[in-house]
Amino acid sequence: MDRLERGRARFEELYGEGTSDGLIGMQTGLAQDLARYGIEFNFGDIYSRPGLTLAQREMATIAALVAIGGLEPQLRGHTRGAINAGLTATEILETVIHTVQYSGFPRALNAIRVVTDTLIEYGVEVPEPLGPLGPDGPDAG
Repeated sequence: MDRLERGRARFEELYGEGTSDGLIGMQTGLAQDLARYGIEFNFGDIYSRPGLTLAQREMATIAALVAIGGLEPQLRGHTRGAINAGLTATEILETVIHTVQYSGFPRALNAIRVVTDTLIEYGVEVPEPLGPLGPDGPDAG
């Protein structure tokens, strides 16, 4: 199996049948080459390596996207991929929360909104907060 075939198979394992064609088809002309390179390299080479599960790779990817910031479309897509790879809403949201110490609150807050909205759009229940919600919250005394 060549890189493109391997990449398409891995990409579609996360995002569904025909989605690799959709990613390439979103581009025009020579820009399709860049999308194909992404499928070949990212999914045919990196995502196809042994040693990490797809879920672990999606967790690492979400953390990196949060830390870089400004990549909301990719974060939305990888949130869907993380769900499809078997991560729970808690695992995905905790990944974002964990990054705050490295990426800062603005990036983490922007990311958690994107992730939460994507979970809701995907029909995944968002877990309740663990801490107080303010003066009228569950821990108010």
